[in-house]
Amino acid sequence: MLNFVYDARIVSAVKTIDGRRYNARRKQWELPLSAAQATVEKLLPLGFKVQERVTDLIIYQKQEEKVIEEIRISPELYTGDLPLYDFQKIGATFLKRLDGVLLADVPGLGKTIQTIAALEGMTRVLVLCPASLKYQWEEEIKKWDKAPTQVIDGGPKAREKQWNKKNVTVFIANYELLLRDFDIINKFWDAIVCDEATRISNPKAKTTKALKQLTCKKRIALTGTPISNTPMDLWSIVDWISPGYLGSFWEFQQKYCIFNEHFGNGSWKKVSGYQNLELLAGKIAPLMLRRHKEEVFDDFPEKTTEKVVFELSPRERKVYDAVRNLIIAELHKLRVDGSSLNIIPVKLLRLKQITDDTRLITNESIDSSKLAVLKDLLEPIIASGEKAIVFTQFAKMADILYSELSELEVDRYVIQGSVSAVDRQDLVERFTYDNSPSIMIMTEAGAYGLNLQAASYVIHYDAAWSIAKMTQREDRAHRIGQKKNVTVYELIAKKTVDEYVAKVLHKKANVSKEILRDTSLEVGDIDAILEL
Repeated sequence: MLNFVYDARIVSAVKTIDGRRYNARRKQWELPLSAAQATVEKLLPLGFKVQERVTDLIIYQKQEEKVIEEIRISPELYTGDLPLYDFQKIGATFLKRLDGVLLADVPGLGKTIQTIAALEGMTRVLVLCPASLKYQWEEEIKKWDKAPTQVIDGGPKAREKQWNKKNVTVFIANYELLLRDFDIINKFWDAIVCDEATRISNPKAKTTKALKQLTCKKRIALTGTPISNTPMDLWSIVDWISPGYLGSFWEFQQKYCIFNEHFGNGSWKKVSGYQNLELLAGKIAPLMLRRHKEEVFDDFPEKTTEKVVFELSPRERKVYDAVRNLIIAELHKLRVDGSSLNIIPVKLLRLKQITDDTRLITNESIDSSKLAVLKDLLEPIIASGEKAIVFTQFAKMADILYSELSELEVDRYVIQGSVSAVDRQDLVERFTYDNSPSIMIMTEAGAYGLNLQAASYVIHYDAAWSIAKMTQREDRAHRIGQKKNVTVYELIAKKTVDEYVAKVLHKKANVSKEILRDTSLEVGDIDAILEL
């Protein structure tokens, strides 16, 4: 807190500090501890007198920074008992030391086990994750920590009994229960873990707002894809682990975003680009640990990607062009601008569906060229005794694939949104431990957190809109425990949405690399797709 006789110069300087807040009732400025040193450096030249306790806090903060830097390079500082790789020991110690932290290792490096190691000794922990991962978390905790766990599932009465169970250390719940069971959950926790933390990247979402009302000593966010589409995804996550650290959402936008002044209003104006990304990277670095496979393993199996390009048949092309022309006509009516842009990807889905299989949009029976290519790819994979994962965005396409691939005469499994968490875990175990060749067909519901190292081939039947989601798919197989090189195939119909999205994803990847030292479609992308 800052108290001073009004001075316009001091007020102007304070207003440049991230996270500052004026308490009108107390008539004083309040700033986060993390900003203490920056504040003092700005105010000293103005004749501001620093209290001794503030100086002591800055000294403590500098000492803590040195400790954290030592932790980042010293696996021997890990004091737990779990059998971890050196980089995982660093991660566990890092998570244990900070009260708010983002573990952003790329998928496949064992964020779950690092978190379990960091939580040893705590008596009341809440793990929030997608519903599909609840039972996997339970299995991992039983395997490594033996801490009493309770998965929250079922109807309201069953869940109430589960929440109130005694002698439970770790409660595991899906994000949706934050709203349904908020009155029960809203109590003090030793730690809260948010797995797949991009689920809280929307600060306007009710789930995000509910989470930020919970009180706890330690906050751990886990995600291999901190920026699914834009740098703004980071703000809400960081604001949860360290409230006010990046300032208000409005302050964040002013510093790091470029606006299209013609669209939107207030703090939700249309963002057309980003700036000061190096500054943002430096700002979040103290709270974040992110490692790539190449950094931590000299001999990690390679991942190679091959684009399999093919032509649509004349009949498919006729359907594609007809739908494309219809969309163009619809867009002319809408006058594509910032206000209508959010509905465009829904329309473009029709084009993606046609390249997959025309049965997704019509009852007319037309042989799918992409399906024929997929079968040609899978035949030698299966013949060599290997396993493959096939990803599609559409549940109906997953069902079609399950039916059509029966001619390969191998076991086939399907994981999509309608499959329960318990059944998913059972399918994963069957796919993993059966030594015979097999195929796992998945929608986006299977791209989160599941371990499928038994597969050495990943096939994108269709592409996700986000490079982060594409990587997340691939890393179901390319992760710790994988002994073989992983081959990724992208199926791309020439002169279609497939071809252009592949180029867009390559372009969008540069944004996250710039921030993480490691998006969504825009109007220009849409125009280019429709020109194909």
